Parts: sequence; structure tokens; C-alpha cells
Amino acid sequence: MSLSDGVKFIQISDSHLFDSADKNLIGVNTDESLRAIISLVEQETNVSGILATGDLSQDSSLASYQRFEKIVSKLDLPVYWLPGNHDNPDYFHNSPENFPLPGRSLIETECWRILMLDSVIPGDESGHLASSELDYIDENVKADGKHHLLLLHHQPVPCGTAWLDTMKLDNSDELLQVIASKPSIRAVIHGHIHHEVEHRIANTRYISTPSTCFQFTPGTDDFSLDTRLPGYRSLTLMDDGSIETEVVRLTDFDLNLEDTVGGY
Repeated sequence: MSLSDGVKFIQISDSHLFDSADKNLIGVNTDESLRAIISLVEQETNVSGILATGDLSQDSSLASYQRFEKIVSKLDLPVYWLPGNHDNPDYFHNSPENFPLPGRSLIETECWRILMLDSVIPGDESGHLASSELDYIDENVKADGKHHLLLLHHQPVPCGTAWLDTMKLDNSDELLQVIASKPSIRAVIHGHIHHEVEHRIANTRYISTPSTCFQFTPGTDDFSLDTRLPGYRSLTLMDDGSIETEVVRLTDFDLNLEDTVGGY
């Protein structure tokens, strides 16, 4: 599909919806927090699409994806998604007739090509890019003058939060080798870690975004919840290959976080 040049996308991540809108996760009503984020995104202008980088669902139920689509459809924008460790990756590759979201999308603009990747290991919190995913990058990152953006769920480089880095991409070296051979890859965008962080290796940026529900405290050795509010990331892809980006957070939302130290 083709979109106009000078494009801005909104990244949302880690919504963790359930089969029922009244269920909470660590005290947070994830349905309400996503609705609040989407209301905030409505204030953005000239947006070309939504990039949802995994864990749309907490329980992989069809109802959770149907509600995700219903909430986000308020924006009247294309929605491109990829699976996280709580999602069902089968829906990404072979979505059933009644699944409300598109399967894998290759997004084309005048100057950019955006690849959505599957880093899920079924039943595991860590990530892995199968050889088929690495081949997908190799086949679609072309030397045709376009800039390239990769999106996946798991962090490909350590984020500096020890307990989360036990759940990163387990074959990062393979991905980094591919990226090193393809200088047109300008950035790798991911979710999973529920907070914002950015690294740069050579000419490629590695960028995460906050969750649309609860946040993890950066730089901790053990599981820790942050009191910062949910957010999203805007990404404006410039014709010269640069990216203008910022994180936008809610300013008024009752998280109702539970006091827990054992994860979720």
C-alpha cells in the first residue's frame, strides 16, 4: 500500500486487553487506559497510520482483538500490528475470517518502507527472529533509494533494566549483522519493556515506547512498577531518512496500581 510522503505514524504498544472490558491487570483497567490514549491521539494531526507493536491482548482471546479494533477505529486510520508474547502470532500470519485486524503489512511511502516482524516464541516471554523473519528483512530491505524502518515486539539490544533484559531478543547478533549490511535501515522500533529508551549503534536508532497501560521502572534489577502515566510515541519519517519523534503521555488518569512484586 502507498501513503503520501512526509508521513507521521503513531506507535502504541502493550495494551494487554482481555476478553472482557471490566478486567484489570495489576489494578489497571487496560480497556479504559487504551481508550484514554486513543482520545489523546485524536488531538494529533496529519497522521497516516497506527503502528501497534505487540501485546495488544493479554489473553489472546478473539474478543480482546475485536475490542482493540473497535477502540482504535475511533481514529479512522489504518492500523498495522505485530504480535507480542501475550498475543497469538497465528493471527498475524494467517488471520481467520472473523479476525478484525489485517495480517502482516508491508507499508510503503514515497521515501520509506516499513517492515512489521514477528519475534514471538510461543509460550516464552523472550523473543526470537526465525530465519524466515530474517529472510523477510533481507528480501524487503532493498537498495532502491528508500529508507527502512523495522518494527518488532522484543528489544533487540539491552534496555538497561536487568530483569527485562532476560526477556530480550535471543538472537540479537543475527539481526544486528543483517542491519550492519543494510545501511538504509534507519531505526528499529519496539515495545515489550513498558518504558521509553533509545540507543544508537552506528547509524541505526533503537527506540521503545511506553505502554498504553502500566509502566515498568527503568534501570531496576528486579520487577518494579513505575507511577508514570500511559503514553504513545509519534514518529515523523522525513524524506532525508531522519526521524522526528516524541513520547506523549496522559496527564490525568487513575492507574489504581496494585502493590505487587511478583510480576503479572
